Amino acid sequence: MASTFTFTDLTVNSLLTASGTNTVSGATTFSNTTVGLRLDFEILATGNKTVTAAMSGRTFMATAATGTQTFTLPDAGTVAGYFYKFIAGDAGGEVLVTPAAGDKIRCKATEDAGASVAPVAGTGIKNTAATNVLGDHIELVFDGVDTWHMTGQSGIWAAQ
Repeated sequence: MASTFTFTDLTVNSLLTASGTNTVSGATTFSNTTVGLRLDFEILATGNKTVTAAMSGRTFMATAATGTQTFTLPDAGTVAGYFYKFIAGDAGGEVLVTPAAGDKIRCKATEDAGASVAPVAGTGIKNTAATNVLGDHIELVFDGVDTWHMTGQSGIWAAQ
């Protein structure tokens, strides 16, 4: 006996559950799908971005050739595990990542050397046009208390 399953309107971070015993035999065909795993990715050509909790897991690329592009992190409350990645997509612009008023960001100045960067709560970190290189990036994860921690980076990052 064959079973038919139909999944519609699935979004990133959807959770699928099934109960009972299901057996799949023969070929399984998915239609109207994108093959392969993809990152949730957004290019910001101009302006600033207020990042939301629903965007957790997204990679943002700042591509303005001049000026500062600011990414404001959400007030994550007490939920651990929100994470984001920010990339310098043009060496002429500055990337600034700021936390919510009571939150902090902790990272290293550079990926393989340098001092810690630990600005006061509510103050961000930046990858300035004076020192950045195309592709510099930082990955941050929230600890569920009040701090965003660096989990990966390249380039030079400093307190705002």
